[in-house]
Amino acid sequence: MSAEKKKVTDPQVTIDVKNEKLEALVDTYAKEKTGEALNTLLNHLRSCRVLVPAMLNDKKQPIPAFLKSGEGVIYLPIYSQKEQIPKEPKVPAILNMPFLAVLQMANKPEVSVKGIVVNPFSQNLMLKEELIRRMDTIERERAKAMKKAGAVANGDGTITPPPGMKAIKMDAKQYAVFERKQFEMRFLPKKFFEEGKAFMDELCEKKEAYIDELFEESYQQKRMYPYLPEEFSVMALDISEELLIANVDLPNRDIDAASALRIYFAWNKPEGKGRYFSIEKGQKGNVFCEITSDWKHVNYGEAPVEGAEIQKIMDLLENETHSN
Repeated sequence: MSAEKKKVTDPQVTIDVKNEKLEALVDTYAKEKTGEALNTLLNHLRSCRVLVPAMLNDKKQPIPAFLKSGEGVIYLPIYSQKEQIPKEPKVPAILNMPFLAVLQMANKPEVSVKGIVVNPFSQNLMLKEELIRRMDTIERERAKAMKKAGAVANGDGTITPPPGMKAIKMDAKQYAVFERKQFEMRFLPKKFFEEGKAFMDELCEKKEAYIDELFEESYQQKRMYPYLPEEFSVMALDISEELLIANVDLPNRDIDAASALRIYFAWNKPEGKGRYFSIEKGQKGNVFCEITSDWKHVNYGEAPVEGAEIQKIMDLLENETHSN
């Protein structure tokens, strides 16, 4: 193969990229507006090469052709294929770049970009400043962790594990269920028992945003985190001067046997101690459970109807008090 022909067909220089799947995922997200659809879209976008129109500076070097709103806000446009780029005004160059390189460029301190826009003259998907800053931070942390572990990032967005380490294959659904159980059974109760009152104060103040923040923190592959704050529901009740109970409704997807549907934090104010209860999905119905501070998982049997769950917790605490 001649050097000239190789250059023309090299995916790093050709502008004949096609991203039909990306376009389909953008359309799906535009219709559904769910965290799961956004997560799927962003995960795919990580592995894409996209087109960036460019101008030439005084040294004949290409620089991105930014878009400017009527208010003077600057955005970086990217395109899924050449046909998406307007013919007028014509630009002197088109850059073929990995999306992760675009992300790094958009987050440079000297670039005042307020967002990345995918196919601005057709699909017009806006990735706002907060999201692209967050994505860039996650990618940098991910790269450092892989380098430290000896793993290698492949060009298609997958990861080759370190030498001697066997990869465990899970599809997206299995992975979400796995991470959910890790969060419910390990991460969240550990955080609660370790931080106590500080945890309860944060939960009562920030509510859904706090649980969403903790859940994402617990995710090993943060770019695969599928939820939005509005998928959680938090309610805190001062039952008495001594007892505060906060319940957390978890997303109603990615559920398997023993997944928690709701979590209850019971906080004894005078003693400064808490109890961690859960309503879990059982084989033949929901069950009422507890994870203790010494990491025992206690199954109290069939769960009461939803409206009676708090009363069940109060009765349990009262009976234990009388028996002591």
